[in-house]
Amino acid sequence: MRNVLITGGAGFIGSNLAKYFVKNEYNVQILDNLFRGRIENIESILKDQNNSFYNLDLAINDSIEIVQNILDEFRPDFILHYAAINGTQYFYDLPYEVSVTNSLTTYHLLEGLKLVLEGDSTYRPKFILASTSEAYNEPFNIPTNENDLTYTRITQLRDSYLTAKLMSEFYVKTFAHKYDIPFLIFRIFNVYGPNMIGSKYGQVIPEFIQRIKEGEYPLKVFGNGSHTRCFTYIDDHVDISYRVIISDTVNEIINIGNDDETSIKELAILILDKMGHTPKILYLKERDGDHKRRVPDISKLKSIVGDY
Repeated sequence: MRNVLITGGAGFIGSNLAKYFVKNEYNVQILDNLFRGRIENIESILKDQNNSFYNLDLAINDSIEIVQNILDEFRPDFILHYAAINGTQYFYDLPYEVSVTNSLTTYHLLEGLKLVLEGDSTYRPKFILASTSEAYNEPFNIPTNENDLTYTRITQLRDSYLTAKLMSEFYVKTFAHKYDIPFLIFRIFNVYGPNMIGSKYGQVIPEFIQRIKEGEYPLKVFGNGSHTRCFTYIDDHVDISYRVIISDTVNEIINIGNDDETSIKELAILILDKMGHTPKILYLKERDGDHKRRVPDISKLKSIVGDY
C-alpha cells in the first residue's frame, strides 16, 4: 500500500486531498495543529486504521524529531506541505505570527526529512509545497506566468503571507538541490467549496455567504469592486492537483487554477442574487496593499493534465 503525508491535512484543501488519495488507495498520514483545520473534516477516513492523524504544531522545534519518526515509520511516497496560517485578514492582524509560522513549518518539516535522508540515502519522496498566487504580488503581466517576477513589499503588512511562502519556496528548492529529491511547488489560485471558514478570517466567497446569512444588507465590499480573482471549485482543484502530483513532472513551479477572471463586484452580485436578494453593495475603503488583479497563465498546467 502506498503512503502520503499531508501537513495541514485537516484543513479545507488538505482534507479534500486526503480523501481523494484514500479513494485512490493510498494510506494517509495527516499532520495538523487544528488552528484552522477541523477533525470533523477527516473523521470519515480516520475510521480506517491504516490512516493516521497527529495533532502536531510544526512551528515548534520539537516537531522535527516527531516528523522524523513519522517519516521513518511510514516512508510516504509523497509529502504534501499544506500547513499554513491562511485567511487574508490574518495577514493584516497577525503579520508577525503569519510570517514566522508559515516559514518555520516548512523549515522544521524539511529538517525532519533531512534526518531521515541522512540515515537512508535510498529514500526519495516527492515533496509538494502548497505556495500561493500571492507570490506574484501585484503582477506585472496578466495572465501571469510561473517565470514572472515574484517580490515582496516591506512596507505592506499584507505581504507577511507571501513573504513566508516565497521563503518556503526557496527552502524547498535549495533542499531538493542539496539532497537530490524531486519537488513541485504549486502556486495556488483561489479555491472555494463546502466547509470553508466563513468568518472574516476565511476567504471571500464563504465570508460573503456568511455575512448575508447573518443579515448584512447591503453587502459590504472593500474597494470599488473592480478587483479580480480566478476561482476554482475544490473538487476540480483536488483532481487537478492529484493528477500533477502522481505524474512524472518534477522540479517545477506550477500555477494551479483556472484563468476565468471574475471581479469582486460580479461575485457579490451573483451571491446576493443566488441567496434571493436584489443586489445592493456598500463599498468601503480599499484594504492597504490589496492586489488589483490575479489571473494565472495555465499553459504549463495544461501541458501536464490536458484541458479541464
